[in-house]
Amino acid sequence: MVNPTLPDDLLSKIAKNLADQCWSDLRPLVRAGTRGRDIVYRPDVLKDANILTLCDSPDDFQAGGGHNPSGSADEGRHRTFFLRCFTANNPTAVYYEGIRVLTHERNINGAIRLLQRHAPVRANATLACAIVFICAGYDYMGGLFLQLFTRNHYPLDSVATRVLGDEFIEEIKKFDPPYSNTYGPTFSYPTSHGISMPPCALYCYMVSGAFQNVCNRCYLWSCARRVSQML
Repeated sequence: MVNPTLPDDLLSKIAKNLADQCWSDLRPLVRAGTRGRDIVYRPDVLKDANILTLCDSPDDFQAGGGHNPSGSADEGRHRTFFLRCFTANNPTAVYYEGIRVLTHERNINGAIRLLQRHAPVRANATLACAIVFICAGYDYMGGLFLQLFTRNHYPLDSVATRVLGDEFIEEIKKFDPPYSNTYGPTFSYPTSHGISMPPCALYCYMVSGAFQNVCNRCYLWSCARRVSQML
């Protein structure tokens, strides 16, 4: 049981500090009774909760039906808590739900709506949204979001951008994407907002091999093309 002498505001601050460290640190409060559980489930506690370890495996937060058509049809064991964080607009929950919608439901427009929620504040969401726009054929919006990314975060030819792109690809892989090249016909790299296809893109692609060791200048084109082929 939670100490009854602790006021709700103080208990909420304690819960926030725990949540900022790791979501699993909230378990003792949830198990301490109705009051502790109610405090933990407050939107202001869940909005900034660190749920990265929860999202490490899609199996843990998948919707009923699984993220892989040949996999488990059961809802993920942490799906309920994940949805509470999603409802609280937790940036990590929204980002991973966007990837789930993109890969599992194959709803590219629904994924865009989710990913752009935290753009341009969040670098990963901004870059991911730009890449998905490009895959969907919305080259103007892709250019706009790449421009937002460069203004708020990193140059497109930077190592940091390459790291974020690689991380996005690895997260998609966890969902067992179909590799159907569904959006190959609609793929359209931006020619607006100061963005254009790097002149070395095709050369690097041919010389270095498909998506292998391309230079930083054309990495983003290669990354977007790879994502398109994975979906």
